[in-house]
Amino acid sequence: MNETLATIAVKTYSFLLPISWLVLVIAIFVLIPMALFKNTQRQAGTGIFMASWLFGLTTWALGATVTFATYGWVGLLIGLFLFGVGVVPIAIFAAFFSLKSMSLGLSLIVMTIIVWVARIFGLALADGD
Repeated sequence: MNETLATIAVKTYSFLLPISWLVLVIAIFVLIPMALFKNTQRQAGTGIFMASWLFGLTTWALGATVTFATYGWVGLLIGLFLFGVGVVPIAIFAAFFSLKSMSLGLSLIVMTIIVWVARIFGLALADGD
């Protein structure tokens, strides 16, 4: 059962990651330039905001995978009980302290920053005021 869940989590993340990269490229090269023009700011903001949810799902999938692989069911359940998003901070902790993987920890932090910047920026543009 544990191997099955871990495999599903890894496959989900592996599926989402290239899509997130493509959407990030579209956001940078299409949506952000659209935001420079008053007529298309709201559409750009909506697109960036929607992209933030994909980035968040990808980050969450990696966080859940790392949390489950490192701390098992206990860590995963604790993370899920922390409003469902606790798996990401637990994964960051696990990456730095349990796995001793600076690159994984920094990747999770950067991914989290991208999620929140895209969400806030997208909302600000979509609001249009």
